[in-house]
Amino acid sequence: MHSESWEIKTSGLDKRSVGLKFLARTAIFVSFVFVFIGVGFCSDKFNPEPIAVYEGKDAPFWQRVEHLRDMHPGFVQENFFKFGTQTNEKIKSWFGGNATPHSGEFLLHCAKDFNAKTFPIPVLLLPGSCDNANRGWIHPKKLDFDGSLSDLSNEEKGFAVWLAEMGYSVFAITFAHPQGDNFMQSEHVANAITRIRILLNRQNDPNFKINIIAHSKANLAARLYLSDSASLFPKKKFLTNFRHDVANYIAVASPFRGLDTPFRYYGYNLSLAGQLLPNPQLNAPVASEKMLMYGLWADYSEISVFPDVGKNYFPGQCQLLYNLAGDGILPLGLDSCTTDMNYSMNCLYFGGTSLLLQSRGIKKAIELGERFIYKLEEKGIDPSVNLGVIAGNNPFITKIEGQIVPMPWEFFTPEGDGLLPIVSSTFTDNVLKRGAKLLGKKIFRLNHLELTQEKTVLDLIDSWFMQNNGTSHRTVRAPAISPITSQ
Repeated sequence: MHSESWEIKTSGLDKRSVGLKFLARTAIFVSFVFVFIGVGFCSDKFNPEPIAVYEGKDAPFWQRVEHLRDMHPGFVQENFFKFGTQTNEKIKSWFGGNATPHSGEFLLHCAKDFNAKTFPIPVLLLPGSCDNANRGWIHPKKLDFDGSLSDLSNEEKGFAVWLAEMGYSVFAITFAHPQGDNFMQSEHVANAITRIRILLNRQNDPNFKINIIAHSKANLAARLYLSDSASLFPKKKFLTNFRHDVANYIAVASPFRGLDTPFRYYGYNLSLAGQLLPNPQLNAPVASEKMLMYGLWADYSEISVFPDVGKNYFPGQCQLLYNLAGDGILPLGLDSCTTDMNYSMNCLYFGGTSLLLQSRGIKKAIELGERFIYKLEEKGIDPSVNLGVIAGNNPFITKIEGQIVPMPWEFFTPEGDGLLPIVSSTFTDNVLKRGAKLLGKKIFRLNHLELTQEKTVLDLIDSWFMQNNGTSHRTVRAPAISPITSQ
């Protein structure tokens, strides 16, 4: 599923599942969650020469798109769920026509005039789960778009377009697997920086740095690189320690303290178990490996968040988990209750078997995810990096026929952006524990997706960049766009 498939289509639902129509909509608000110094190559097998280069009419929206690959054996072919392949025709063509590319591969997108810009610090954009650079950063309000940039109104343009018009040198990554392993994706951030130096002919520039803007799940990849990934996870032989080549890191809707969505909501699991229904197009994992469905006990381990069962279609999702309820950070509330005096609620989260489900619990899943967030919390990002934090507190994210429609449960969920709670997206104590500077922290009245769509957010990010960009003014400004209400 791509990042705009929160728009529910219920016309194809099986008549037996009328009761699931309401529950199926719950999947909408969780399907996305599931964000040395100097020159040198990253893993010792990364070849910075692209497999293929696309330009002109072959690279719509961009000046150049490169297909790159790291040949280190640590990169593997990940399994794709049937609704989780690369379905965007442009993206698929840039991956050589492959809808299930090898995770050693990635796309590097170069925006218009990337090598002839005003500011010395380029920007690298990282898309979130189930997303790509086109939808995420060019036309964020349109799932698929076949026109040209000139066909987009100013309000429909994404951050990549606006930043390029402002005078920044802009790049973006599309990862091979929309729900992929965060270790491999982190190394591709390092690989992309290596390639950007070459594209800008700055291999010998000792002062070269980039700015990173990451959305949602991609923040794990960015944060891992900035936290000296190789030293944190020494068994991952392909990882590169931070090379002091990032100036400013902007974390948009970042799961700093992870999330627990698959284990927090029985309705979420029940709706995803409805993958048996015709064409659900939902690409997210369940926490209950067995569930009661239509009066029958069924095995759903194939789409489990646990990586040791099924085909591990969602390898990056268990790495996002944090025991928010068990650690006393965000107790289970009314939005998690089940009708059996909450017995199923507790079995789902903490592990156990009820009449409705069977789960091994969130602690086991965190262990199988190599305690990813917990390890990041131990160290913090490099003190040379400046951090800006963007979060949202609009819980209404469900779209029906193109319009946001508040769902009953959204009035009871913990404060957050409809996908990520504020207690996670704004918790920076451990990110900054080594002395990194906080540029600022801003909560907008926007949901998880709107945070990368609105010009008011980008204006704030731009102001942070200007504080640390080596220049005090610009000669190119983006078109004025009416701001939306924020707080």
